[in-house]
Amino acid sequence: MDEKGFAFTPLTYLLIIPVLVIAISYGNIINEATLLGSLIIGGDVTYSSATTLFSAMEDGANDAGRNAAYNATRKVIDDTGFFASGTSKNYIRDNVITALNIHIVKTALMIENQTGRQIYINNIPINSYSDRPFNSSNVNITQTDPFGFYVNIKGGIPIKIVQQDKDQVYELKTPDMSSYVSIEGLEDPYIWIYTKYRTSNVIYKYEYATVIGTTYDYYFDVSEDNDLNQLYHLQECLNGTDNPSTITPRPNYFPDPSGLSFFDRLEGKNTSTESNSVKMSTFIIGDPLLENHGGRMDISKIDHEYITGVVAYYKLSIGNDEVTDPLGSYIYLSQYYAETIFKFQNKYLKKT
Repeated sequence: MDEKGFAFTPLTYLLIIPVLVIAISYGNIINEATLLGSLIIGGDVTYSSATTLFSAMEDGANDAGRNAAYNATRKVIDDTGFFASGTSKNYIRDNVITALNIHIVKTALMIENQTGRQIYINNIPINSYSDRPFNSSNVNITQTDPFGFYVNIKGGIPIKIVQQDKDQVYELKTPDMSSYVSIEGLEDPYIWIYTKYRTSNVIYKYEYATVIGTTYDYYFDVSEDNDLNQLYHLQECLNGTDNPSTITPRPNYFPDPSGLSFFDRLEGKNTSTESNSVKMSTFIIGDPLLENHGGRMDISKIDHEYITGVVAYYKLSIGNDEVTDPLGSYIYLSQYYAETIFKFQNKYLKKT
């Protein structure tokens, strides 16, 4: 137990060691040596109580973010349909806050039981907490890449750790924290709803895309198989995540400055005002909306273009033979995607 409530740095430990040696050598100050030893041990427990709370905040933010993102996708698919414009990020943030508050209060109570200290957050005892430590003023969601987002916790929340029987207090404020939450492995409600419950897709990124300046290189046409009429990396992206239930293959997602963000997809948007760095696209395989397109097959296979019925300019081919997807459908692309985004060599592009 703490005798003074102090925390010690490693340098302080080194400075105290000679004092302890000298003290033990002289019987008349051995009590002071015992006191110093208690200070070191107790101070370390007090300090570790605070760092445990900080770790709980970071870990809790990650777990809460992942769970909130999953719940958002299920809410769209199973419940009410798409979120209203601009609300999906707030839904995830609010769910993160709720889960984070429960987690922090539970952790603080555990620390109290294990250490005998009393913990206050925002000057309120944790064992009688009627208000929430976190709210929308100190938790927000930001995104810098297509395949995840950050839960950011604003610093400055006062925490106080007290050992009442010794009248000792350790006070500090939380630092700024940021925890990355991956969305890979979550189902894409955009594909699920817009293909009328016929096709689902799970978000996994295409691994070969690289950034070159402000553009991407996808390497879709760097190698070919004339016998199978396949472009290797493109076919790998189209095959994507095969799954144990052996249903339709689920194509990978690739970063796309003209695509849609995760939050756009939760809101059913077909165009995006988000930063280019957070957008992604995938391919539609087969032709699940054939009748919606009036039986016309030459529609771009890029997800948002397919949904909106963009008529393709090119059909991919190797020599005289067309390239097909895993379901045997031809690969149609708009001129913009074929030439500007993917930069296919002319020899693979056959005008429709």
